Formats: sequence, C-alpha cells, structure tokens
Amino acid sequence: MSIPTIPKLADELFLRPIVISMNSLALSCLMSYVMSANGTLDWRPITICVTSDILAMGADHLKDKEEEFSSDRNNANDSRIASWLYMHEPSSPPALYSLHWHYLTFVAPALLWTTPINFKKFGLISRRLLGRFGKDKRQPSTSAPTLVIKRIPGMKAIFNGIIRGCGIYTVVLSVLSGSGNLTNTLPTPWSVVQLIVWSTVNRSCHAIMTDVRDFEDDLKAGVPTIPVLLGSVVKTKVILTACHVLVMLAFIENAYIMGSCLFATALVWMLGKHSPKKAFLFSSHSQSLFIIWYLSTRHI
Repeated sequence: MSIPTIPKLADELFLRPIVISMNSLALSCLMSYVMSANGTLDWRPITICVTSDILAMGADHLKDKEEEFSSDRNNANDSRIASWLYMHEPSSPPALYSLHWHYLTFVAPALLWTTPINFKKFGLISRRLLGRFGKDKRQPSTSAPTLVIKRIPGMKAIFNGIIRGCGIYTVVLSVLSGSGNLTNTLPTPWSVVQLIVWSTVNRSCHAIMTDVRDFEDDLKAGVPTIPVLLGSVVKTKVILTACHVLVMLAFIENAYIMGSCLFATALVWMLGKHSPKKAFLFSSHSQSLFIIWYLSTRHI
C-alpha cells in the first residue's frame, strides 16, 4: 500500500474540507442574517459551523484513509493527526458551551459512521448484565455481524443532509435565542421550512453526486452506494433531478432557491463519472452563489 505524501495529506485533511466548508460559511451567514432580530451577522454560529464542518470532514477523511495513513508508522500519524484536530478546536468564551456541544453534533457522526460496529461486543455486554441480575448462563456466540453505518445505502446522503441542513439551523437558532437576538418573523422571501428543506435536500444530493463520481471504483469494490444499487448513473441523475425540481416547485416564490435548484440540476447532468474530481466541488456550492447574491442585495 502506498504511503501518502504531504500534499495528499494536506488535500484530504485540510484543503478539500476548507473549500467545501465555504458552503457552510455561506449558509450560516444567510441563516444568521435572516434569523437575527436586528438583521446583522452573528459571528458565533458562523464560526461554530465552519470550524465544525472542517473538523468533521477532516475526521471523516482520516477514518476513510486510516489504514493508508498508518501503514508505515503503526498508527503514529493517526493519533497525532487526531490529537491535532481536537487540540485546535476553536473556542470563544461567549459561546464556549454551545461550541463544544455542537462540535460533538457535527464531528461525532464523522467519527462513528466509518467505525465498524461489532454486535458480538454488544451481546457480551448484555449477557454480562443479564448474568449479573438474572443469572444468565448462556455461552457467547462465536461470531456476530459487523456493521459500518456509512456502508448502509443512502445513510451517507442522509447524514450529510441532516448535519449541514438541520444542524446549521440548530446552531444558529440556539446561539441567537440564547443571546435574545432571535426574530419571530423571517424577512421575505424566506421561511424556516425553506431554509431547512432546501439545505437538507441540496447537501444530500451533493453527497450522492460524489457517489456518481466514484461509480466505477465502487462498482468494482462492491460498495453498495445508490448509483451502484441502481446499476446506472443516468437513473441516479434522474432521481437527483426530481429532488431538485420538487424543491424548486415547492418554493417557487423564492427566486434564490429556484435559481439554486436550476443550477444544481444543470451540474447533475454536466458532471459525470469521467469528470475531474475537483469539478465536483462546484456541486457543493450550488447554494453559495445564490446566497451571496441575496446578501449582496442587502448591502451587508
């Protein structure tokens, strides 16, 4: 197995997460602005969301490549990088408690969803408890299935959508409500439902687009992603198009969401399994351009 180079490490753990997290920067800025009572940007939820996103993606990439990263030094690099990620967790006194709580909300799934879950261990624990209280004398089974949450078809997309859609909204809501700066009514054309549904569907679809990018590799390796299960990239793109069109029709009164959905749909058909991997970064920013457009009209 090849040893990763410094540029490859930097790209996997830092550069790519930073580029993708700019979508979280744009989305948290939008939510902070429209949800604040005085129509200003609150730096606290923005900082929490962006740094947590970078750390979560870095941790996820580290878990994906841990065998490759640790092949030469017996996990020495693994532990040092993980320690660096945790030690450099940003902290600010005004929102310290919220930051640590939401840091775990963002990062914990990235650490858990690539970790094999051995049901035999759970069985041993339960039998010990039963043996202690109920004198259970059954012998433990010799084998038990191992589950990796990320390998359940669709879970990657669902996790991505919920964390970056619902998660960012929850962070902004908790920080603004805690400081008494939360508005009761969002400015036109926005609503809470629009922000959550639009963000969740957009991020989920982007996660599936990364599976389209890796279709041939996943097919050879037998990884059960949605494109692999459908057996067709075209079928996957049709489903993604339907998702974007449904969101657009549901919130057709919002020109920014409509434009974002049209742009995302165009990227679905422009990008394919033979497109450069870096080109798929545009898919993660189908919201960002229209958020910038909206905020620029507010003279922020």
